[in-house]
Amino acid sequence: MIVRKADLERDAVDIAEGARDFANRSPIKDLLTDDDKFLKALSTVVMMPNFEVLVAEHDDRVIGGIGIFYAPLLWNNDILTAEEHFWWVAEGAPFKTGITLINQAMKNIEERGAIPMFKLLSTSPKGVDKVYRRFGMKPVETLYMRRD
Repeated sequence: MIVRKADLERDAVDIAEGARDFANRSPIKDLLTDDDKFLKALSTVVMMPNFEVLVAEHDDRVIGGIGIFYAPLLWNNDILTAEEHFWWVAEGAPFKTGITLINQAMKNIEERGAIPMFKLLSTSPKGVDKVYRRFGMKPVETLYMRRD
């Protein structure tokens, strides 16, 4: 397995399928738009300056991805943050795919001198918290939302 920076033209379909899979498993899947609008929204995000997408590839197939947005911290613009917007692993992917993606993302984040900010959704598997803590991250906020 290799992890590489995504080629947004070559990997577009795989990134879209993975992001859709991630979004469908999120607690806000009822807010998703139809396929055309979803693809437009996703492409707008991944094409933003300072947005990085990494993909995991195995046997010439993309089996996972992670999208990180680099931006100054709202409360102190001297600090660069690296906010995870999505990460996913395809069904049937090798066991270590997720951790391999996060390892590479963390290396990239550290090289840029940024502070990692990863999300734990209410629908995330329990092991995700352990993975984040292994990287020295700790919970700092809970997001509440009303959807009516």
